[in-house]
Amino acid sequence: MKLKIIITSLCLAALIGCDQKGTTDSTRERAKAEQEANNDVENLNLAQKARKMESDLSDRHYFYSALEGQYLGKVKVENEFYNIKFNLVKSLPQYKGDRVRQLSEIENDLNNLFFHIQVIQWHPADMASAVGCRVSQIRPDMANGVLAIASSECVNLYTINLSDLLADINSDLNEKARSVAEKLINKEISRVEALVGNVQPSTNANTYQFSVQRVK
Repeated sequence: MKLKIIITSLCLAALIGCDQKGTTDSTRERAKAEQEANNDVENLNLAQKARKMESDLSDRHYFYSALEGQYLGKVKVENEFYNIKFNLVKSLPQYKGDRVRQLSEIENDLNNLFFHIQVIQWHPADMASAVGCRVSQIRPDMANGVLAIASSECVNLYTINLSDLLADINSDLNEKARSVAEKLINKEISRVEALVGNVQPSTNANTYQFSVQRVK
């Protein structure tokens, strides 16, 4: 009788041990499945964020590429006209690969996309009279179509408005700039044809207007 009780107890213990092991295994499997599901959701969210950032970066490159180039024109100082030239160069080329990039790579491009700008002014009768400056990290106001060059590397303050060859000299420069910027954002045009704006010297309180057209 005692032997039978002992055997029964051992069997029950074995069954309980198996049941506990099965419960532990099941819990581990559920935890693993939940972790994998969470990872899938996180990866999906990261992928969606990456696509949005790449799209934003692509739109910025389109805008910058449309503006990049060389512009030549005139600025009237007192009763004389001087030549003025702007060279705008993007700081980064657009990524063209097929690889899905990390968020940090896209963010780095967003933070480091800007213009290097060179400004040169000279009297038409004397090329040796040229003066100018070079600045970096200039970013356009894409909503309003305006760039501002305000740097210790340039003695003058330049306010630059996007324009086109059809612009009326008496038209509202800000309104025209916003119109051109909107067309770029909507991809209705692929490049900027002209720039207009003002030069504020550091040596006097006058403001001089300039108008330049794309030559390259």
